[in-house]
Amino acid sequence: MTKKAALGIMTVLVAGLFALLAAAADQPLTPDDISLLLMGGSSTQKIVTLVEQRGINFQMNPDLAKKFHDAGASDDLIDALTKASLKAKDAPSAPAASAPAPAPSQQTPAANTPAPAPSQQTPAAKSPAPNSKPADVDRKVAETLSSLMDKTEASTASAKSAPDKSLADPSPDQIQRIIKEFAAKEKLFKEARNNYTYHQINKVQELGPDNEVEGVFEQEWDILFDDAGNRIERVTYAPADTLKKIIMTKEDYVSMRNTQPFVLTSDELPEYEIKYLGHVKVDQITAYVFSIRPKEMQKGQQYFQGVVWVDDQDLQIVKSEGKPVPELKTHKGENLFPRFTTWREQIDGKYWFPTYTMADDTLYFSNGPVHIKQILRYTDYKQFKSKVRILSATPTDRPNAPAIPVAPNQ
Repeated sequence: MTKKAALGIMTVLVAGLFALLAAAADQPLTPDDISLLLMGGSSTQKIVTLVEQRGINFQMNPDLAKKFHDAGASDDLIDALTKASLKAKDAPSAPAASAPAPAPSQQTPAANTPAPAPSQQTPAAKSPAPNSKPADVDRKVAETLSSLMDKTEASTASAKSAPDKSLADPSPDQIQRIIKEFAAKEKLFKEARNNYTYHQINKVQELGPDNEVEGVFEQEWDILFDDAGNRIERVTYAPADTLKKIIMTKEDYVSMRNTQPFVLTSDELPEYEIKYLGHVKVDQITAYVFSIRPKEMQKGQQYFQGVVWVDDQDLQIVKSEGKPVPELKTHKGENLFPRFTTWREQIDGKYWFPTYTMADDTLYFSNGPVHIKQILRYTDYKQFKSKVRILSATPTDRPNAPAIPVAPNQ
């Protein structure tokens, strides 16, 4: 009864918001309008229609893409917002605004800046509160409706703030060159990493309603070489897992070995659709941001879908956020994956190696949601020089093989 009553209140509020928005048809939507509509549970089609009718008064960027996605925005809505953003950017300036247009090198034509993927996420973005209480929604509705009727220029001035000239966007031709160059460097990095030994720590936790740990899976691997130079994997720690609601599958092991420490080489470029999103500062460096999504998925293969940050000096991936795809839902069961973030660090002063992966996500199974937290750590990178023979290990050229031994599922 409580959930139904709360849903009814939110429905009435959203309906009222749509009515007032329709009446104020001369005002473009603001970021707060979009967040409020998502928070209120309005459908994607309704918001897309409103965006197409009214337009928006802000420029889409990776931060807003993450914010809206975390609030529940779908791929179609992100696409619609990006297209509306491009229209607003390319539209002639109003008579009162006599400032000259930005230089061509800082603009990307609509044909070369397609819409971002649904899993785009960006550094330092703050997630909205998708599960706000009805009272909070009521207050935010009132504030937003008031601001919609108040024709001040505050939000417009904020949306049109001058960009940082040091983070200018490359031209379309430069974008294509950057993609080719960083993919070529990723291929060199992948070959270099294959000549390193390292230790990988894998932990998955099931969390309860108060974020208490209810079940744990743990395994640790040494990635080594035998005396013939074959790359092998040795499980060094594997206690029996205590997971109660989920089971680790072979696809999860593939993700931990290959997808979460994501590498995009020139060999894999034809498999992915890559879209430039922006030029941003992340931590202490500046980077180009790209959306990555598979063009088509072959049966039995796992792909990455998300966003990568490419250092604008080294042209190497320094951070990636996304998830493994496809998710599998059949009559035999469901195989879902969490969204994750992987950070890289420079090893031996040349290549950026993955060192830490974290996922904190809720998997929505048909029989109920499961909140999980996953942490992967990659440590002790050492360039391979030893000729010591190592036994009892799993060859890493078998990506679909689970680690040996496999802890029993509970």
